[in-house]
Amino acid sequence: MKHNALSQWKIKSYYDFRENILDDSRPFPCYFAVEAEKRGHSRYIFSESAYNKDELLKVRDGIYEYIKTYKTIAKRTTLVIFFKPSESILTSEEYKEQFWHVLNFLRENDPEPWVESIPQDPYNSKWEFCFGGEPIFVVSRMPIYNARKSRYTSGGLEITLQPRGTLDDITGDTKKGQQVRKVIRERLEVYDDVEIHPDIGDYGVEGAYEWKQYVLPERNEESVMRCPITGAKLND
Repeated sequence: MKHNALSQWKIKSYYDFRENILDDSRPFPCYFAVEAEKRGHSRYIFSESAYNKDELLKVRDGIYEYIKTYKTIAKRTTLVIFFKPSESILTSEEYKEQFWHVLNFLRENDPEPWVESIPQDPYNSKWEFCFGGEPIFVVSRMPIYNARKSRYTSGGLEITLQPRGTLDDITGDTKKGQQVRKVIRERLEVYDDVEIHPDIGDYGVEGAYEWKQYVLPERNEESVMRCPITGAKLND
């Protein structure tokens, strides 16, 4: 990464991220992200704000460009979006609001229509966030976690996007996909100081909802009961 022109918060966010997921003494659970970073297949966007419209339009355009070209990078590639850390201490709810605001902004300003094959009902197990004509696996990290260390970052809000096309050969109904999930879950059990959250499930499996995994609660007794994208609650 060339960082001559980058401000200090961008440099720190990136190197904290890199040091964190490449720490050999504590293997990061998502080894796709680890391998993408090791091989130079990760891409990055830095944003000064999770609310400023002009900044979010830049984020939108950057994601769209990535979606159009990701297949030329590698089979396993990720896009990491770093947001400038707040100058004040934010609450857990404020970080979650940032995340959902960004995702809703992208949905409302998507240059492409929703993917026809993906249901729009978030309580359909085949639902997945779509942008730029692509279903995308989304993960967030924030400075709000203590025990759930795999979701912790010391900087600001961090969002990682993995287009479904990078994972389509390791779906849960394949032997390779099942092995991948086994390894990730084993790593999670070691990495986190809390058991795997019950909302973490496999895409397409009845009762598993992708959006519930985007921002996990610190405690396993908690769960998001109303979809922050549509406002709908199950059986409304």
